[in-house]
Amino acid sequence: MKVWTIWELLNWLTAQLKKNEITSPKQNAEIIISHVLQMNRLDIYLQPEKEISDTQLNSILKITSRRKRHEPLQYILGETEFYGYKIIVSNSVLIPRSETELLVEKIIHEEKSGTRILDIGTGSGAIVIALAKNLETEYIDAVDISKIVLKIAQQNADLNNVEINFFQSDIFENVTNKYDLIISNPPYISQVKYEQLPVEIKEYEPKSALQAENNGLYFYEKILQNAKEHLTKSGKIYFEIGYDQAKKIIEIARENEFSDIQVFKDLNGFDRIMRIFN
Repeated sequence: MKVWTIWELLNWLTAQLKKNEITSPKQNAEIIISHVLQMNRLDIYLQPEKEISDTQLNSILKITSRRKRHEPLQYILGETEFYGYKIIVSNSVLIPRSETELLVEKIIHEEKSGTRILDIGTGSGAIVIALAKNLETEYIDAVDISKIVLKIAQQNADLNNVEINFFQSDIFENVTNKYDLIISNPPYISQVKYEQLPVEIKEYEPKSALQAENNGLYFYEKILQNAKEHLTKSGKIYFEIGYDQAKKIIEIARENEFSDIQVFKDLNGFDRIMRIFN
């Protein structure tokens, strides 16, 4: 049986993934190899002649076989990284996106310590975990409608040694506190756009965490209709939004007596973050 070196395997895996039209095939190959060998991705290039054992090769080939079918690598490995923190993921939760790191960055940069925070539709808990690690908060509540999702979020909070109060709620249904910050990255993709998503999103990630009724605006409407009774006098709402939704969400906010609204763009120049003052 052929004995592979890291470098040989990296090149072979990259070619296999490219043939199956996997985005960023070399990066995927690096992540697979470094995960199985329990080494840093940089070490791949520092130890290119290191030999791969049969056991390691079998593990790498199993992961690669799944990835070639466009199953997200994060689900295969059971983890991802968000804002520098390890986050456990399964196909019950949305994979945290890099655009959402901009939402976290904006909040950390703008907000003072001692804040009371509510995260609506917390999913993996990635947003509030990053905030808890970087802000001095009085308390953080995080809600989701799914008990399965909340278990994963709690695992992630424990993994990252932060204290967050997770509980089940359909938006504000079981929420009683008032908050300085209400944060949400809700499902915001319309049914039409959902059908156009790539296979690895549409066939593997939870539809309920991606698509929303009313052309993707359902959750913004529900949050804005009820947010005032849960905001402190100087409280703010932070949303992640779809690139073409700012105008509509601003209209909804104004209908619900919010007037001080700011929109911030992502690194590609698209509207991505909205801040609404009470």
